[in-house]
Amino acid sequence: MTISYKYRYLLNDWQQQAVELLNEKFRQQLRATDDVLMEFADKSESVNIQNHFFEAQREIWLKMEDLSLDFHDLLVKYLGKFPAGTQEEKRTLGEETLSLVNIDLYERNLALHTLAERAERKSYRLLYVLAQRLTVINGGQPIKIADIPASPRQLSEIFARCVDRLSIENDALLVLYTLYDKYVLSELEGLHEKLNDDLIKAGILPNLKYKVKIKDSGDSRESERKEDSDRETGEERPQTAEELGEETLSRIQELLMAKRSMQRKRSPLPPGVTAASTQEIVEATNTALSSAEQTYPEAVSLDRTVVPENVNAEVLNQVQHAMQTQRTSIKESVGNDRLNEVQENVIDLVGMLFERMLDDPRIPDIAKALLGHLHTPYIKIGILDNSFLSSKAHPARVFLDEAVEASALWMNQDDPEEGIYPFLKDMVFRIVRLKHQQNEDFEEYSNLLKEETNRLSDKFSILEKHSREAEKGKELMSRAKETARTATRKIFSGHTVPDYVEGFINQVWIDYLTLLRLREGVDNDDSPAWNEALELGQYLLSISKEILDGAVQKPQLDTLSEQIWTQVGGLLPHKGKEIEYFVQSLEKRPESRVTLDFSGTVHKLKPKISQEMLELYNKLRALPENTLFEFNLKDGKQQRARLSWYNPFSDRFLFVNFRGRKTALMDIKELAEGVRRGSILYFEDVNTSFWSRAMTAIRNMLEKSVITTG
Repeated sequence: MTISYKYRYLLNDWQQQAVELLNEKFRQQLRATDDVLMEFADKSESVNIQNHFFEAQREIWLKMEDLSLDFHDLLVKYLGKFPAGTQEEKRTLGEETLSLVNIDLYERNLALHTLAERAERKSYRLLYVLAQRLTVINGGQPIKIADIPASPRQLSEIFARCVDRLSIENDALLVLYTLYDKYVLSELEGLHEKLNDDLIKAGILPNLKYKVKIKDSGDSRESERKEDSDRETGEERPQTAEELGEETLSRIQELLMAKRSMQRKRSPLPPGVTAASTQEIVEATNTALSSAEQTYPEAVSLDRTVVPENVNAEVLNQVQHAMQTQRTSIKESVGNDRLNEVQENVIDLVGMLFERMLDDPRIPDIAKALLGHLHTPYIKIGILDNSFLSSKAHPARVFLDEAVEASALWMNQDDPEEGIYPFLKDMVFRIVRLKHQQNEDFEEYSNLLKEETNRLSDKFSILEKHSREAEKGKELMSRAKETARTATRKIFSGHTVPDYVEGFINQVWIDYLTLLRLREGVDNDDSPAWNEALELGQYLLSISKEILDGAVQKPQLDTLSEQIWTQVGGLLPHKGKEIEYFVQSLEKRPESRVTLDFSGTVHKLKPKISQEMLELYNKLRALPENTLFEFNLKDGKQQRARLSWYNPFSDRFLFVNFRGRKTALMDIKELAEGVRRGSILYFEDVNTSFWSRAMTAIRNMLEKSVITTG
């Protein structure tokens, strides 16, 4: 099918603009790649990975012009295809790209395909209506989204072909993909908006509206169906988090009403009693807030400096009692009989929510006492705003979740004036003092809290990185030294040599192999330099035997000395005196001979562990970084730390405090035993929603209560 002349000029103008813009953006990407690869190389954890980025940097620099020309030519070619042959020649990114490259590159193309799909989903509404308009000017021949000129999939296929000429590792190539998404794919939405507007101005379906039909990757099957259709066909779709939250809240409210009904044995509003107005309850809440200073423990007052030792279980019980007193005061002020079910649900549910917070072991005690001040303001918010308890995105709910998470991760229990506590105290003080708590206020507080946690993260991440790198360095050194000792044992153990050879091996040789292993890569067994070192060790052993037999020749000693100076001395210049002494000793008759033994200590059989402990070992090994741990120290104090790094080779765990400073390095046996005894706790879900956890717990508690009472 051929586009009519009156629309062809419109497409040609747009295609020319697209080529100019996308070419320029692609060149910008290539220029930016140099700095980004350098930054990644600087942050690499190993020399091998660092070399990947350096090699990619050089490769791109050498082929930059070729890449630019390839991109331009392929872009012009793809745009020129439209619309002729669209249906016949169309192949998916996976099919077309994988026919051009080695099958080992599947992972690369899968990543690029994912970027294309994400860009397509982001602009789906626009691409849908654009495809309909292009279908009209194509004489009614359907145009799929993937066939739209410069579609995300087309641009991803073009890039896959361009980078096919690069011989770089996957980690470096993924950096290029990310930059391509940022510089090039991000421009497609604007280009397609321009084409869509041009078609509308040309009179092509000016009143077309988007219909909500989302299809999976070109599949004709709709992925969304109406609720009526679901019921008719019996098909179910996965429940969203929002729907799950609403279902939980609805069930909690039902249980609360059922519990009250069983307790009262009558309706909550007797005949002739008028329900309390929202304003009356708000005024009662304000009165409870004004008297909170008398009911709240003095040890955790907002106007006082908190001493960690003063915040104990007794104080938290006082906080809980103060909350209960405030709720009772609100109900009595308006009259218990005048509260309808919804109003009473809000008061009771907020109370249970904050009581769950007091029982949550993830939250430090000083944070529980501080955040408890929000109890009554949150009752007032719930009374004024019907969406407070049901909406996952309600600003006050979001703020509480973020405050709880920040408390768990950034609170210093020993010195509250450090970390997040002073900032949170200021936020809580503002909320309590507000006469009217607006959503905009909580949105502002959430943004400020994010900025503060990001600031703390940036501030202390450097120190944590140093702590982690130091431990990784020790681990690499330990593995390199062990490899050096093993290699030395294989060559020399059990053989008799001159006494000065033993001294050289212990003082110089093992250090030489250790440093060589670190330089060449701890896991690199095929390094030419390493193999040359092992050959030198074998040669040293053979010369040592000839020295003892009196059969060594001067040229042999000269050759050995030269190799020792070149290989060992070149890597260990600070060992020059020891090497010089050894080389001079080769010319002398040995004072004694020594049978070498590098077998080390006798390894004891490891005691068998139970299946239960083995499962605990495996569970601890699988914990993600930043898992929060609590250590109950012998002096009765509690110390919190995050898991910063697990060393799979030594089975050790590195812990850091909120500042990123190392607090402990524990082997798995010690850690598992502490967890088993209960002296060490860990929390896997600190980053999950406190609100969701609490609501689920409240629901379970109420269901048990209603069943028991019934």
